[in-house]
Amino acid sequence: MIRLHQRAAAVAAVAGILSLVLPATLSAETVGVPSLPTTPDDYIDYAVTSLPTHFKIGPTGNADNTPVDNPITNAGAALGRALFYDERLSHSGGVSCASCHQQANGFSDPDQFSEGVDGLTGRHSMGLSNSAIYASGSFFWDERATTLEDQVLQPIENSVEMGGDLDVLRGELAVTEFYPVLFQEAFGDSQITDDRISKALAQFVRSMASYQSKFDEAFTPANPINPDFDSVFTEQEQLGATIFHARGSCSTCHTTNAQVGNNVHNIGLDANNSSDEGAGNGAFKTNSLRNVAVRDGYMHDGRFSTLEEVVEHYSSGIQNNPNLDRALPVGGFGFTAAEEAALVAFLETLTDDTFLNSELFSDPFVTLTGDYNDDGIVDGDDLGTWVTGYGSPASSGSFLEWQQNLGFSWLDLRSSATVVSGAVPEPSAVILLALGAGALTMRRGRRGGPP
Repeated sequence: MIRLHQRAAAVAAVAGILSLVLPATLSAETVGVPSLPTTPDDYIDYAVTSLPTHFKIGPTGNADNTPVDNPITNAGAALGRALFYDERLSHSGGVSCASCHQQANGFSDPDQFSEGVDGLTGRHSMGLSNSAIYASGSFFWDERATTLEDQVLQPIENSVEMGGDLDVLRGELAVTEFYPVLFQEAFGDSQITDDRISKALAQFVRSMASYQSKFDEAFTPANPINPDFDSVFTEQEQLGATIFHARGSCSTCHTTNAQVGNNVHNIGLDANNSSDEGAGNGAFKTNSLRNVAVRDGYMHDGRFSTLEEVVEHYSSGIQNNPNLDRALPVGGFGFTAAEEAALVAFLETLTDDTFLNSELFSDPFVTLTGDYNDDGIVDGDDLGTWVTGYGSPASSGSFLEWQQNLGFSWLDLRSSATVVSGAVPEPSAVILLALGAGALTMRRGRRGGPP
């Protein structure tokens, strides 16, 4: 009984000390830590080595925009995956790249516009499938970013989208237990720079190759140039493919086996080009049609919510304007109802369920129980964060979680891929007091910013 009173007194003392020296804020939901394997997943095999031949040769292979100084690496893409899903990149800590680019929707957004830190975005989130297959390498609907490396940083500091600050972000990443390790593995040392953040994110996005759809089944290693659609497609899908490549002129813009073009086009959405000039004269980037059937939003402004509406636009809704693409007839192609249904059926063959459900591209973040400041280790800093957020240690079971998991880190998750809870003996009163005495020193040492 005396020992219990001593422990309670020690805990109270630590709580009092840490509430004074660690004025942190405890959020309602933690950001979490990445649960990544010790040996990185094999992105090289998926996105480079195992690419089918019909993606490696001809116009598709020639459209690869991967720069010489930033090829896909396993460690680099794994780091990019963590950054892509990390809400630390935003000012509010509540928005990540994946908030607007969701895997289940082909890394687009099911909503017309995405919710950023300060309202809705002005354009629909573009799908990211096969971003490596775009010869010019320019990105955004208006192609204002000349490379993918340039593009991935811009949403971070955009005041509406993520509202972050790269100078602040570098410091926030540096004081975690895991990012210095991940940067070390990806780039040879633990230095965190804007260039490395950019390169890692670009590697992850370029690794999003989508090549295992029904459409791709028509290609074989022995015949990678002339697909055998007759043996794979239904009669309706075959009709849709014929319209896509012939009468409908769809493949004039959506070229290559990834159905992505290298030029911007005005497709007659508005007679007066509306208020959004895009890349100029109402022309916009030609995005890949891979996984288009699961996007739930189409065109730069997301005005269409179904593929049927998209096809109807090309059938009867093409508006005349001075900058209309020459391949498109004013008014539309006049498809029959059967032809419209066939086009939709063909576009649905571009859905790649393997890609949409691949763990390679899923959210790696999990909760490390007791890690209340999300730095990747359960230590004295967390108790201070918890006390500031909750007050007296007796007021919540969270304090017990911290006690039980003291000393656990993201490395334990990395080796076991499970969230361990309650496996650590309760710390003694002496340890608790030592943590309190050393908390300020620990915090200063680990909050000093990037190396």
